[in-house]
Amino acid sequence: MEAAVLYCGARRTAYCQELLETNGFRLTQICAAGEDSQMARMGILLSKNQLLLILGPEHNGEPTFGKPFFRALHVPTLDENPQGILVLHGKGCIGWLIESREQAVALLPDRPEHLQLLLPELWLRLCKKFGLSMPEIQKSAVNYEQAVERDFSGKE
Repeated sequence: MEAAVLYCGARRTAYCQELLETNGFRLTQICAAGEDSQMARMGILLSKNQLLLILGPEHNGEPTFGKPFFRALHVPTLDENPQGILVLHGKGCIGWLIESREQAVALLPDRPEHLQLLLPELWLRLCKKFGLSMPEIQKSAVNYEQAVERDFSGKE
């Protein structure tokens, strides 16, 4: 499925991009945005794409950047938790899927090891919503957890 990607404060963009591509997404547009331009970028990407994947920082496996997007997309919140949207579950992590009749926006953590756990549930919902079949998943040669640990530890 074609998708646009918006990185908001994400730090592991190359790993995440490779993971998305090897898991069946054809990335049509890829943008990064600071806090001051996130909503404008989101609007531009949504005007041209059915699916927008927004990746950003997480804490304990939960994205920490969702609040302004929930507000902009009119998602009600209770105690800062979104209500009425699909929660994507992975072992030790979550993401969110906001849907309209013809579009979807996924808010996902930028940790590849968490992203990898959320993609199967995301794909199941997208297949149902858009009438798709499950993609053939390419096995990545990269162990993302080890690669991220190596990169952030400063060791080669």
